[in-house]
Amino acid sequence: MGMDRPRKGSGFTLLEVLVAVAIMAISFAIVWSTFSATVNGWQRGTKLLDQLHQGDYLMEQFVIALRSAAFFSSTRPDKYGFRLDAHGGGEDSADVISWVTSGSAFLPPDSYLANGLHRLEVSLDRDNEGRPAVAVRAWPHLADEEEDVEGEPWFVSTEVKGLRCRTYNAEEERWDHEWENTSSVPRLVEITLYLPPLEKYDEPQKLQRLVEIPIAPPLEEAARSSGEGGTTGEPPPETTTAPAETAPEGE
Repeated sequence: MGMDRPRKGSGFTLLEVLVAVAIMAISFAIVWSTFSATVNGWQRGTKLLDQLHQGDYLMEQFVIALRSAAFFSSTRPDKYGFRLDAHGGGEDSADVISWVTSGSAFLPPDSYLANGLHRLEVSLDRDNEGRPAVAVRAWPHLADEEEDVEGEPWFVSTEVKGLRCRTYNAEEERWDHEWENTSSVPRLVEITLYLPPLEKYDEPQKLQRLVEIPIAPPLEEAARSSGEGGTTGEPPPETTTAPAETAPEGE
């Protein structure tokens, strides 16, 4: 009885093996690209949410502190006035904003200043690691600033790369990147925060908010007293260019 001879075609040819390997490689490439895109999207979303969370927190602090502003024209108005030291423009802005407030916004939880009037100063500075960060200083509002104000600032966010403030000029119905009358308080303030772009060459993320300061003279009254322009006091529509506009507080 003779041995069984192997049947023809029982194995794989070299061409079949190569085709199988090519199909497997293509499948792995598709799976990897889908996985990579999912991970990158998740990372971008997480980064964006983190930036927006910090940006929203800072905006809320600005709103609370500005709407709690205090001003007394009969006693040392220079000690209660709003101050704006403008530096740069657009995403490179590094403005220094200062005003007197009665709220606890921006203050550390254990600060003794939270129980009374104090002057806040918010700016961009370098933290201990040399990174741009939002810096806050505070001191008693009647203190002699040349002698009694000292101490290091505290940093509330390293996600902000630009800080810009504008005030609404009711007399000429326009936005100004300055505030020269430091013995008074503007009625309407625009705060813009610039956050890092999600990708290297993208535009920076921008958050913008209009805040109405209740203790300031009404815009209508300021416009009428000037004897020029209209009496509306509403900012021109073209002055707010943020992707997500918000109406002035208190409307």
